[in-house]
Amino acid sequence: MSHDEREAQRRPAVLTIQLEDEPRVEQERAGVVSPASPALVERRLERALEALDGLGVGATFFAEGRLAAELRREVWAPLVARHELGCQGLARTSVARLGPERFAEDARRGREALADVAGVEVVCFRAPDFSADDCEPWFGAGLREAGYRRDASLRLQQLPEGTVGGCFALPGSDGAVVTLPMPMVPARVPVAGQRIMFLGSAMFRVLPLPTLRLVFELAEGSGFVPQVMLQLGDFDPDGPTGLQPDSGWRARFEHLLRSTGRDGVATKLQQLGWRWRFDGVAAAIATPTA
Repeated sequence: MSHDEREAQRRPAVLTIQLEDEPRVEQERAGVVSPASPALVERRLERALEALDGLGVGATFFAEGRLAAELRREVWAPLVARHELGCQGLARTSVARLGPERFAEDARRGREALADVAGVEVVCFRAPDFSADDCEPWFGAGLREAGYRRDASLRLQQLPEGTVGGCFALPGSDGAVVTLPMPMVPARVPVAGQRIMFLGSAMFRVLPLPTLRLVFELAEGSGFVPQVMLQLGDFDPDGPTGLQPDSGWRARFEHLLRSTGRDGVATKLQQLGWRWRFDGVAAAIATPTA
């Protein structure tokens, strides 16, 4: 089989990467004010870009607007030269916590900060920690008001009527914002007690390759575009997780979960890449599947 024939048979899949200061995010989740670690973020971003370049795949990187003032301006150019840059608001605040009165302004300020420093249009949004559940229709209206056209904030078990190529118009946006939901599929073998799961960083790292292929096929069978969501730390096997393994059994378990399988992420992407063509959200929405 020629290269062109093999390429024509590959099916679309979406890769998204959380461009964030992971140790700070973990500390903030615990209610602790933590200083920024821009050198760590920049090092991890460089490693992630090198890995993706070696694999020949594209991705959408979702960043919070405050990183625009924390990272050196020159680090953005290599990212946007090949990949899509998306936003998670100004300071990664929960959509539900912001509420309809403050959400649109936060989303707009985050988008404008990233667009200014990266020199590109930023029109794709993801709610931090997928926190847009039960926020319709004002969530869609807020994204439209803030200048977005694409969204990747929803996790669904079933697609609504009117879905085309795994995408549909976000409620409340008057058709101005198209959302590409993350498929939630049944877990045949429960992992960490979960019977419904999506392919976030932890699941992608710990599940064996045959199971990942099955999850992709289940997603496709339900009309979704298969998606994988990774962290910058997944490309930095020996780097910190932001969790203190000596602060109790839960922290030790979380630390182990965040560390396990990091060294196999690139290999799994490469192997899946024989059947699926990884790219960012924009590519999936621009060329919907049948």
